[in-house]
Formats: sequence, C-alpha cells, structure tokens
Amino acid sequence: MSKRFGIIALALGLVGFAMKCAAIFTYDGWLAAEFPDLLHKWNYFGFFTYTTNIMVDTWLVLLGVSLLFAFDGLKRRLTKASLQGFLTAMIFVVGALYCFTMFWFDEPYSWGLWWGNVVTFWHHVATPVIMIIVFFRSKDRKKLGKKDLALWMIYPFMYLLVTMLRGSIASWYPYPFLDPAWDMFTQMNLRPWTGVTLACAFIFFFMLATAVLTVRIHNWLATKRK
Repeated sequence: MSKRFGIIALALGLVGFAMKCAAIFTYDGWLAAEFPDLLHKWNYFGFFTYTTNIMVDTWLVLLGVSLLFAFDGLKRRLTKASLQGFLTAMIFVVGALYCFTMFWFDEPYSWGLWWGNVVTFWHHVATPVIMIIVFFRSKDRKKLGKKDLALWMIYPFMYLLVTMLRGSIASWYPYPFLDPAWDMFTQMNLRPWTGVTLACAFIFFFMLATAVLTVRIHNWLATKRK
C-alpha cells in the first residue's frame, strides 16, 4: 500500500466522520421535529449501522496515518487479514440488510433535509463498497479459521444483547423488527417476543453466514496469491 492509498484512506475516513457529525450535531434543529421517536441524538449510537461505520472510519483514518507517516508497526496490525475480514463482513451486513429490508420501508428525507439522503447512502452503500474493495486488495496471505469466526461473532452477539436489554429499559429500539410492539408480528400471528427471537436469530445467523463466506473468500485469495 502506497502513500497515495494512505491519502485516499485518510480522506474517506474523515468524510465518514463528517457524515456522522452532520447527522448527530444537527439533530436538535432538524431531525427532532421530523423524527421525534429517536428520543435524542445520542440514540444514533444504538444503530448497528453507526457503530460499525465508526469502526470502519477509525480503521481508515489510522491506516491512512500509518501509510503517510511510515508507522510500520501500526500498519502491520491494521492490515492483518482477521481485522480486515471482520470489518468487511460486518459492514457488508449493514449494506445488505439495508438494501434488502430497510430500504423498502424508509422514506427519503424531505428537501430541507436533502443531506440526510447523502448520509444514508454513504453509511449503507458507499462504505460497504469501499471496504469490500480494500478487502480484495489485502496482501496478508495468512489463512483464517474458526478462531477468527468466534472472535468476529462476539460483536454482533453483544450488540443484540445490549440492544434488547437497553430497549426493555428505555422502551426504544433502533430497528422495528427488534421491537416487541412491532405491528408486523401481530399480522404474522406471532407473539411479540417470539417474533423478536426469530428476528434476532435470523440476523445473527445471517451475520455468521457472511463471516463464513468472508473467511472462505479470503482463504481462496490467499491460496491464489502464493
């Protein structure tokens, strides 16, 4: 990876953080009126999309810094296959779940909030594409295995656990399919917590399947590069 790539990575990471600031710190003046159910701006950190994007943006910024200033030790840690694979798998889940589920329920922001559509596109489409491209450029030939998968799955498991515990206390859930009061469960003749359990199980196993696929693709690429 060259210094040119470092500049690109740093720029993309900073743009990602700028997108989050645009959404969070303009909440009080804009989004609160249109989306009162968000309760307060810090609920953004309750979304899997935001927590995962923050990790990717942090990784991109640190990678850019390590390449530009020749921090070889930091670069080696950041470009390890296990870390890149984890970030790629999780951000792919963000894009896939959005494109195949939430996209069809969400309405575009009004013209006065046009930048909200840009932020949404960046977090759910642009960032996953960027990370997938970087993943395929990985030079680490070390093969991944079950230990890597187990470590990767701690994050989604803890996210779902904390989300459900917080939701039961604050009565706020980041996604409708995690809310026991979601009307769709009633329409499907499911008990509220049965519906939530099925939704959590589907999401977790979809993430696991994505992680397994990521490992297999990396190992195949590693074999081809030898």
